Amino acid sequence: MTLAADHHRLIKREFSLGELLADGIVHALALLAGLIAFPLLLVHALQTAGAGTFVALVVYAAGFFLMWGFSLAYNMTPPSALKWLLRRFDHSMIYVMIAGTYTALIPHLESHAWAWALGAVVWTGATFGILVKVFLPGRYDRLAILAYVLLGWVGVIAIGPVTAALPAVSLWLLVAGGLIYVAGVAFYLWERLRFQAAIWHGFVAVAAGLHFAAVAVAVA
Repeated sequence: MTLAADHHRLIKREFSLGELLADGIVHALALLAGLIAFPLLLVHALQTAGAGTFVALVVYAAGFFLMWGFSLAYNMTPPSALKWLLRRFDHSMIYVMIAGTYTALIPHLESHAWAWALGAVVWTGATFGILVKVFLPGRYDRLAILAYVLLGWVGVIAIGPVTAALPAVSLWLLVAGGLIYVAGVAFYLWERLRFQAAIWHGFVAVAAGLHFAAVAVAVA
C-alpha cells in the first residue's frame, strides 16, 4: 500500500539507541513477568476452576504474549518492509489482548445471556479492528486509538452483571488499569518526547499488570 507523503509514519523521527534499549527493556520485563505469572495462574485454575475458566485463561495468556511478542519484534526492527508488515500484527494484537482479557472474566458472570452477549460484542469488535489493520494498514490510525479505548471500556454495558459477579477488588483493579491505559495514550501521541515509546509501553505494562491482578483475584 502506498502512503501519502505527509503520513505521520513517514515523518516520524527515528529513535536513538538509548530509546530503543529502554523500550526493549520494558518489553522484556513485561514478557518475563508474564512467563512467571501466567503459569502460576493456569496451574491454580487447573486445580480449582472449571474447564471453561481454564480455557478462557489460556486465551487470555495467548493474547498477552502475542501482543507483547509482536510489539517487541515490531519496535526493535529497523525501518524496512518487514517492519511495515510487523506493524499490522503489532496493532492487531492489541485487539486480541483486549478481547482476551474480557474472555478471562466472562466465565465469572452468572448470567449466560450476558456472558455470551459481552463475548460476542468484544470479539466482533476485535475482529473488525484486526481486519482494518491487516487489510488497510496505515489508514485510520488515529481512529484506531479511539477504537482501542472504546473496546476496552465496552464492558460498562454490562456493569450490573459484572459488578454482581466480580469481587470489588477486581473491579477497582480493572478501572485503575483502564484509566492508566487511557492516560498513557497522551504519551503515545507525544512523538517528539524522548523515550516516548518506552514511557507509553510502560503505561501499557502497568495497566496489563493491574488487569492480570484483577483476573487473578477473581479466579482465586
